[in-house]
Amino acid sequence: MSGKPLEKYLKELRKSYNYSQEYVASQLNITRQTYSHYETGRISPPVNSLYNLSRLYNVPLNSFLELSINHHQESEQSSEKSMGNKSEGDDLNEFLKHISIPENSKKFKFLKRQEKLVLYYYQLLDDRDQEDILDFMKIKCHNRKLDAQRNPVMADTSGNE
Repeated sequence: MSGKPLEKYLKELRKSYNYSQEYVASQLNITRQTYSHYETGRISPPVNSLYNLSRLYNVPLNSFLELSINHHQESEQSSEKSMGNKSEGDDLNEFLKHISIPENSKKFKFLKRQEKLVLYYYQLLDDRDQEDILDFMKIKCHNRKLDAQRNPVMADTSGNE
C-alpha cells in the first residue's frame, strides 16, 4: 500500500470487493459523484468518510489517514514548487514566532510541546478541515468509550498509547 495514492487505493479496494461506486457512496451517505471525485483525487475524503471506509473494508483507519496525509503533502509540495520552496524549517520558524507573540505566549504557556503544535496547526486550517479534525477526535473518543465498556480490563492498560 505504501507509495500508492489514496485515490488508486480506494478504487482498487472497491473493485476487489466488487462494489459499485453507487454502493460505496450509499454506505458513506454521500452522492456517487462525490465518491467518484474521491477516486479521481479531485476531492480528498473528509475524516468521517475515511472512518466509514475503514469500517466498510475492514482496513485500519490509520492506513487511510496516512494515505490522505501523503496525498496532502504531495499536493502541497507541488504547489510549493510553483510558489517558491517553503521548507519544514520555515514552518517551524513560523510556529516559534507565533508562540512568542505576547498574547499567544499566554495561551501556550502551560501546554506541552505536542499540545502547542496541535493548536498551532489547527489554527492554520480552514473551517472545513477544522471540522474534520474535531469529527475525527469525537469519533476516536466515542470508540474509546465503547471499547472501555466492552472490555474494561483493556481500557485500564491502554491509556498511554
